[in-house]
Amino acid sequence: MNLKNIPSINLKIMNFLVLMYPISLITGNMFINLNIILICILGVLAYKNNLLKLINSKSIIFIFSFFLLLIAISIFKQGLISEDTNFLKSIFYFRYFIFFLILTLMVKNNHLNFKHLLILSFVTTSLISLDVIFQGLFGKNIIGLESFGRHNSSIFGKELIAGSYIQRFCLMGLVCLPLIYIKQNTKRLILIFLVTIVFFCGVLFSGNRMPSAMLVLSLFLMLFLIKDLRLPIILGLITSAIIFSFLVFKNDNIKIHYAGFYKYSIDTVVNVKKFSSKKYPELEDRRYELFIKEYNKGKDSEKLKSTYELIPFASGHQVVFLTAIDVWRDNLFFGNGLKSFRTTCKTKLHLPNRVCEAHPHNYYLELLNDSGLVGLIIFLLGIIFLLFEKSRNPKKIYENEKTIFLCLVIIIISEFFPFKSSGSFFTTSNSSFVFFLLGLTNGLKNKFFKFS
Repeated sequence: MNLKNIPSINLKIMNFLVLMYPISLITGNMFINLNIILICILGVLAYKNNLLKLINSKSIIFIFSFFLLLIAISIFKQGLISEDTNFLKSIFYFRYFIFFLILTLMVKNNHLNFKHLLILSFVTTSLISLDVIFQGLFGKNIIGLESFGRHNSSIFGKELIAGSYIQRFCLMGLVCLPLIYIKQNTKRLILIFLVTIVFFCGVLFSGNRMPSAMLVLSLFLMLFLIKDLRLPIILGLITSAIIFSFLVFKNDNIKIHYAGFYKYSIDTVVNVKKFSSKKYPELEDRRYELFIKEYNKGKDSEKLKSTYELIPFASGHQVVFLTAIDVWRDNLFFGNGLKSFRTTCKTKLHLPNRVCEAHPHNYYLELLNDSGLVGLIIFLLGIIFLLFEKSRNPKKIYENEKTIFLCLVIIIISEFFPFKSSGSFFTTSNSSFVFFLLGLTNGLKNKFFKFS
């Protein structure tokens, strides 16, 4: 690839915009979209035909096919002209594929300062973690935003996503430390140990229970995969477990919050397995009725209560999962098109334990609903081939690159953990983060990595 003629000012601006991506996730969707669109425009102008030349590996072909399939399904299901704008959204969604390709080329050609990206991830997650801890202990954060009791959101305000943000970027902050402080010494060990505890406490005090579980999973994976971090992470995990046990013992709210999470997780597995296999042919003639309304106030409410068992609503995930499974079964292979669940879920409201939401609250269920089994398999094959292409020649990978690659793999695993409840895959923040990770990972493939 001949990339020598790209103006240096363009590369500096693109580098700056990518470095600002973690900051844009804090500031909101408008800034995330603006940032990505600018990266796409500048990237297309800078790399031009070199972007198309990338579509020659199995991983990129599969990911490209996923985007095309999503557009095709949206056209087929919703038409080119309809009241629903999801077809146009599927076209605009293609920007994430361009974003993915541009990041790949930036990393491949050392046009992205990875060192600065890792340092920025370390700084932002450290500051937010400390602010969340401060807010949890004193009721307000450093700029006066009040705690929500069990939840502390720092500068995110009413959006209770501080724990998710810390969990996503703190691993990049952790691997930053051994790459900057190359010499193995006591100071480096103590620093990584302390930072691990700060990150854990930040996620814990945020009250976001799933990110807490994913952070523990990620730290255990780092423990086994990245030897430079092994000792401080072991000590950090032990100390974090002691802190967690102390807080649970001393604080009933935290005890109830996390004990409920454990019980509800078990109940979710049991109830989804139990109720997803049940059929209700006798309710087909009630298709245009709301089951929950008839159950509580309808003329047959007593009969319904004696016949059907309802799951406690709690956070609502169990009934959303059941609804998503039902909707997917109606279009097993190709789904219903982008962001269709909010509409198709209405066809299941005459059944017990079904509810309508904007999305299914699980990446896999949402991908099955919107792109079907074919779309999900194509997308997952893209990720699998991407990771395989990178790791098939481990002896040729430099140590810095290997550490960063393993870090990105761990974040991808936690992001796509099958049993995780989540926001919508197709939201700006989630999709941009997924293809941000994939672009960085793909760029590391089979090339000397310059950490500077």
